[in-house]
Amino acid sequence: MKGIIIPAFILGFAFLPIEAKAEFQVPALKESDIWKVELKAPSREKNLSQGQKDKYEVYSLFVTNKGKKVYNVHVHSFRSQPGTSKMFGLAPEMERNLMVKGDDFKFLNFPVKAQSEELEFVITWEDKPVILQEGTKAPGRTYKESFIFTSPG
Repeated sequence: MKGIIIPAFILGFAFLPIEAKAEFQVPALKESDIWKVELKAPSREKNLSQGQKDKYEVYSLFVTNKGKKVYNVHVHSFRSQPGTSKMFGLAPEMERNLMVKGDDFKFLNFPVKAQSEELEFVITWEDKPVILQEGTKAPGRTYKESFIFTSPG
């Protein structure tokens, strides 16, 4: 009898449905000459979102200026959606008029739909504003960098 139960038990597990869970490994870090982007585990503070099993995961985002003084900084975030090439916008959208070396953005506990396989953070910024001959200011040159995190699943 024992010889039948153990193989049946093992075979039972072999035929259980396997669900691929796209969860991002944290902490994860991406860097360039100017930016450091860190995807981290969520805060355990009770007043912040904690995720919901099989619906959405929760992560924290830290973006640090490690370069020179920059102006009109915007951080936009997007997630993939299985079955489409579109990227969907996420809550962590941050902006600041001026950032110097060492300044950072922190966005704690933003939700990401379960089964998302890619997160993209797009940072745009400008150089120092230009003073025109008549004394008016014009925006400096605009730049953009993208930082992409993929789930191991």
